[in-house]
Amino acid sequence: LYPLAQGGMGSVWGARMRGKHGFEKLVALKTILPQHAADPRVRQMFLDEARIASRIDHENVARILDLGEERDVLYLVMEWVDGDSLANLEHAARRAKTPLPVGLAVHLVAGVCAGLHAAHELTDARGARLGVVHRDVSPQNVLVSARGEVKLIDFGIAKARGRAAAETSIGGVKGKVHFMAPEQALGQAVDLRADVWAAGAVLYALLAGHAPFDADNDIAVLHRLVAGGPPPPLPPRVPAGIAAVVSRALAYEAEDRY
Repeated sequence: LYPLAQGGMGSVWGARMRGKHGFEKLVALKTILPQHAADPRVRQMFLDEARIASRIDHENVARILDLGEERDVLYLVMEWVDGDSLANLEHAARRAKTPLPVGLAVHLVAGVCAGLHAAHELTDARGARLGVVHRDVSPQNVLVSARGEVKLIDFGIAKARGRAAAETSIGGVKGKVHFMAPEQALGQAVDLRADVWAAGAVLYALLAGHAPFDADNDIAVLHRLVAGGPPPPLPPRVPAGIAAVVSRALAYEAEDRY
């Protein structure tokens, strides 16, 4: 029907799925960009995303409904979320000079954490954990419906045992630097605690109006991130207990986090 978003390797469209007897359903359709459609590495990343995300059955993770291919272009059919991204919600609050209420920010990130927990606990048919790490938790990858539902999306660069796409096949450091754990930024091994850091960074951004280690460019952000110091204090309106939760989630050493 119309384009919704576009990233480096794929685009998302609003689409209508039609069935028998006049059945119709709105869905989100994710496709590989034409210039990458024939790249086997991109195709494998896309298939890995479908394999991982389709196994997560949780109200806080956008569901994968189908995987297909048309004219040699792979596509994912995902549930339609009638709302907007958390990034756009936060930007609107910033433009209105009205910060999100603390309780609302905590509610939204609690939904993100519930979805992440479902991903982290994912197991194979034998009951062994797959070791899923999202690695790209950010306000852009969280959808909020008009009814207040929180949906985590985009497992395109997720880490998991048995993932077929090579870790170094495309690009270098994967993820968005403003919401990236220090060990991820340094190219070190990551586990679910990297997602804990990212969730803490999202909550910090909602409460402070900017990312924990904000700067004029990505290089400056990375420099501040890996320096090991704490981010600036949260505004006085944030209760001490919540500030303490954010502080522990953003601990530089993974073993000091939740």
